[in-house]
Amino acid sequence: MEVKKQLEICYLNYKKWKEKALSSADWSIKKALERAFFWLEIHSAIYAIGLLEIRAKTKEEKLQLLEAKKKIIEKLTEYEKTLAEELDS
Repeated sequence: MEVKKQLEICYLNYKKWKEKALSSADWSIKKALERAFFWLEIHSAIYAIGLLEIRAKTKEEKLQLLEAKKKIIEKLTEYEKTLAEELDS
């Protein structure tokens, strides 16, 4: 089986089980799962960017990776704001 198909299967199963986990009625479990999934997704994105950086050759590829890193930083900033709001309430 080719890698693209394997990744597609993994993603579809991840999405399915994430949705099932987040449908929990228990608020504290749901919050913990949301945070775990957030960090798993950030980890995966950073890992993928790292692999791509090793292979990046053109200026365009490097700029695309820089843009991807910017989006991760924006997500982390949003996450920090959410945590700060939760602590304040």
